[in-house]
Amino acid sequence: MQATVDLPEAVLRQLEMLARREGATPGDLIRRIVEDHVARSQPPVARGPNVSLPLIPASETGPIRPVTGKDVDELLSDDRLTA
Repeated sequence: MQATVDLPEAVLRQLEMLARREGATPGDLIRRIVEDHVARSQPPVARGPNVSLPLIPASETGPIRPVTGKDVDELLSDDRLTA
């Protein structure tokens, strides 16, 4: 889509100087400015609650050790576990 924008002469000169400095065209610069403004104007994305890890402190559970493949194999072969 094309649009015509009326800018004061002083703003247009500044826009052209900035575009030259950035190696862009005034149109590229206007497009980037508008895109940035539209992106900032979007409502914030809903996020889940802000939590810190670990959820259960080690002081309540004892030290936490990494789970290895052997640990998983032992748990899966345990007869007491059912699917």
